[in-house]
Amino acid sequence: MQVDSEPTGTNSSINSGSNTNNNNTTISNSEVSKAVHRGHTRSFFGKMAAIPTQHSNTDLSTQKAILEQLFLKKEIEGDFWYVVVAEWLEQLKRYTGISSSRKFLYHSRSHPGPIITRRDYAHTVDVVHEDAWRMLIQWYGIAEGHRPMKLVVYAYSRAQEIEHNLNSFKIMLANAPAEEFHNVRFSKLEKVGHLEWKLRDIYQIHKNEKSRIWAKSDSDSEWQLLLDRDKSVGKALMIDSDFTRPIIAMEICKGDGVWRNSPGSSDCPQDTSIGPLYERNIFDDITSNWEVDIHEQIDHLGKSMIDNLHVNFNAFVQRAKEYVDERDTNLRHRERNLCMRENYVDNMEKTMKEKERKLDSALQDYENLIRINEEKIEAFEIEHLKKMEEMEVAFDRRLIDMNKQRDEFERERENFHHELQKMSEMYRIQENKIKLDIGGQQFSTSLTTLTRDSSSMLAAMFSGRHQLKTEPDGSHFIDRDGTHFRYILNFLRDGCIKEGTLPPSEFILRELLAEAEFYQISGLVEYLNTLLFKTDDSGDTHSLV
Repeated sequence: MQVDSEPTGTNSSINSGSNTNNNNTTISNSEVSKAVHRGHTRSFFGKMAAIPTQHSNTDLSTQKAILEQLFLKKEIEGDFWYVVVAEWLEQLKRYTGISSSRKFLYHSRSHPGPIITRRDYAHTVDVVHEDAWRMLIQWYGIAEGHRPMKLVVYAYSRAQEIEHNLNSFKIMLANAPAEEFHNVRFSKLEKVGHLEWKLRDIYQIHKNEKSRIWAKSDSDSEWQLLLDRDKSVGKALMIDSDFTRPIIAMEICKGDGVWRNSPGSSDCPQDTSIGPLYERNIFDDITSNWEVDIHEQIDHLGKSMIDNLHVNFNAFVQRAKEYVDERDTNLRHRERNLCMRENYVDNMEKTMKEKERKLDSALQDYENLIRINEEKIEAFEIEHLKKMEEMEVAFDRRLIDMNKQRDEFERERENFHHELQKMSEMYRIQENKIKLDIGGQQFSTSLTTLTRDSSSMLAAMFSGRHQLKTEPDGSHFIDRDGTHFRYILNFLRDGCIKEGTLPPSEFILRELLAEAEFYQISGLVEYLNTLLFKTDDSGDTHSLV
């Protein structure tokens, strides 16, 4: 048996944007304001749809300032958004002077009328935040025959977005035949407690029987126990799509209080659900009818209080006079007490003067003692200064000795690090030894030396990016004249050509230049060019050799 329940949301194509609206109704502004702050009960919306209201007294500049801020609200999980026809929204923006990126053709800046939430021929709708919707209802009302369409924001893995489609849940009793299930649509933010209440209502579970929910996100997942009724089902099952079809199974506990019917599992934990059952879903308004007239009752209580104040005013004045007389009597009594205390204070003043004279004498004696102690302290300070000077001299000598020892230690440490660096370099050179066969001449060097110039052909050959063929003796053959290759290696080892190490022969230098150009060692090429060629002021080039 399969039963599909009607979804709460809308399947219309919704563009990301903002909404605003105006309308004419016969309901008073105070009634509209009360309904907005009560959360828009369904009974009120039915009244708004049937009876158009009067236009709000709020001027357009105020509406524009408020709506511009509300239209900037971001999508936050758990916030509700309401559907509004996009054309009505654009007409409202034109009417209030709010800028818009859409290009709708309107002949005049006319009043948009009541909020339109659907239109048979309209396929473009927008959504507005709940705060903006409340202001629009207060100012414009809702058109007859239209009803609020409420959507909620859900945090998908990709981003927080408005949930446009409710997921279809397969609900059943635990261990029931596979074909006995119901299809019911729920929001991913719906509380587990509401799903459990819905199952209890469908299967007519007695209120004295305990129940709990098992669920899995799809048919291939493992069953998991949902015990926290205050948690949303989407987060509990990690649902990340509007088209996932979770499976919900309700387990009933019999009179003995033992859970035995967990679906598809031999291990049956005895944990019990926590939290209340929720009869209403998250889209239902939970305000009661008595709240509709709450403000009128408060006004009535205020008027009754004012009438009672007027009636009891004379009695209040009489009691005030009696209170003043009583306070006057108390003040005169306190005045007599004050005179008595002044006499007591005079006597105490004489006693205090005598004590003050005695204290002055004692103070003089203490001052003499202080003078004697100060002389002793001065002598101690002189002796202390002498000792401090001696200690400073000794400290300076020790400091000089320590500085010398530190300098000597720094030199030894620097020599050690320098030696360690050379040993490390020698180790790397020995570890990466490479044999070269240059035109029949054997050369031994290191990989570090050959890759010293990263732009050279040798660095490219031995960079590891290319597989090189080796000779039977393990050397790498390069078909070049090896006569001057030692100069190439010395340049790569030292990073420069030391003065006097090249022969003063232009012919040899030109041959060496040809080798350097072949191996693409730019530093050596530049250096040899400066030795071989020089351009004078007339533009002629002369050899320097």
